[in-house]
Amino acid sequence: MMVNPIRLPAWLSCLLVWSVVAGAVIACGKPAVIGLRPDYPPVEKKWYALLAEFVEVDSLAPTFRWQPLNIALVAPSTTTGYAHVDKVHYEIRIWRTVTKGTGKLVYARDRLTATEHRIPLPLSPGTRYFWSVRAHFEINGRRRITEWTLAGYLLRAETVPNEACLRFKTPLAEKRK
Repeated sequence: MMVNPIRLPAWLSCLLVWSVVAGAVIACGKPAVIGLRPDYPPVEKKWYALLAEFVEVDSLAPTFRWQPLNIALVAPSTTTGYAHVDKVHYEIRIWRTVTKGTGKLVYARDRLTATEHRIPLPLSPGTRYFWSVRAHFEINGRRRITEWTLAGYLLRAETVPNEACLRFKTPLAEKRK
């Protein structure tokens, strides 16, 4: 028995095609981010690129900023009906790129209570780096950690750095203020 396909009106077919195309264009321009959303350096991605760009920062000792842990993403407790989130702090790591997806750790800090951090020593000029941040917290007394922040195509990995880490490059020289 042959089944006849459903034929859509021409206007509806065009609308569906254009919505798919528009969705693809919008999605291709904005990089997907998992983890905490970075504010600075910003995540930038060229159209149809899989990975974020190496964005030049304003200093050899830049101040990194990210959005705070979003409590709404934490599931409520099934026994009490709400979750008590406490002891939130952040961890940041910076790697000098070695190859396409690997790097050498050059800076790490933990137990940061603010959502920004200026590194105390200058980085090498004209160099590409990976960076990532994650949150540590307690929910109803149990310790939890978010995933490392990644951008570009969603590459979830147990280890960092990897190709989807946040990216920046330092200026060739310290900029005059």
